[in-house]
Amino acid sequence: MNKEIDVERLWRGWSATPFHDFLHMELKSWDKTTGEVQFCVPFKTAYKRSATHPGIHGGVLASIIDVAADFALAIHADQTGLPTIDLKIDYLRSAGDEDLQVVAAVLKSGRSIGVADVEIRDTRKRLCAVGRGNYVMVGWASRSGTK
Repeated sequence: MNKEIDVERLWRGWSATPFHDFLHMELKSWDKTTGEVQFCVPFKTAYKRSATHPGIHGGVLASIIDVAADFALAIHADQTGLPTIDLKIDYLRSAGDEDLQVVAAVLKSGRSIGVADVEIRDTRKRLCAVGRGNYVMVGWASRSGTK
């Protein structure tokens, strides 16, 4: 394991990137030991799939799932971020024009691959989407030239 990271500081750094800033995910709680994180995502008109119909675009939901799963694994493994290998999403109901609650949980944090599941719920606690992400856990920083 690397040096233990400061979770709040790491999230501030992630949130400063343009795309993460657009998503505007608010980190609400985390548990580094279990690898569970919770976010609130306040609704933005820019998330809509249509100007005339309610509903958040599936690409926004997919991005939220990817970021949440990656962050759960990153804090659990004391990493700063992990490349996505695969991402699977099931859209279960339309996410309306409302805030979203997101929970990500680490399933496996291995030597080479990590897996995390994510649930997205609306304000009425209805399950809108679930996803599973697989991430590279080791050696990617040295290959990419970053430290």
